[in-house]
Amino acid sequence: MATIQKDEYVFEIDIEKTINYYKTHSLCECDCCENFYAQINGKFPKLESFLFDFGVDISKPDEIMSIELDNTIQYITVDYTVCGKVTTMGQYEIDIQDNQFLNLVITDGFASPNEQTSEYFTISVYNIELPWVLDKPFPEPIQTKNIKKLKAFKR
Repeated sequence: MATIQKDEYVFEIDIEKTINYYKTHSLCECDCCENFYAQINGKFPKLESFLFDFGVDISKPDEIMSIELDNTIQYITVDYTVCGKVTTMGQYEIDIQDNQFLNLVITDGFASPNEQTSEYFTISVYNIELPWVLDKPFPEPIQTKNIKKLKAFKR
């Protein structure tokens, strides 16, 4: 086990177990997820470095929630599993300015479907927006009139 401190958080993690988890867990095959996988490597170097410290592969999240807006995909949350535990929970999210302003929320235990069977926590990344890069038709955008009440989607 390794001890890592990030902001107010302290973690006890099994880096090798986390690395092995990312070598074997399955990925979603929907178009929005494939769009994410196709371009995330190298896109956010600070986020990639942050996740790498935990043994997490940025290109293999456990869960992605997204919506289609105009010609981009808003990845509302992207969840990653880390094998280990949070020994000191911070009071706020961890913010990273990395080509976009990203919020990282740490959840001790279950946050999204994953294939982990032992102790773990989840790192959820909020506010990733990416263009459509697949050689497939862009998915039909959602009707934004109903989500304009959300501060994050005011345009």
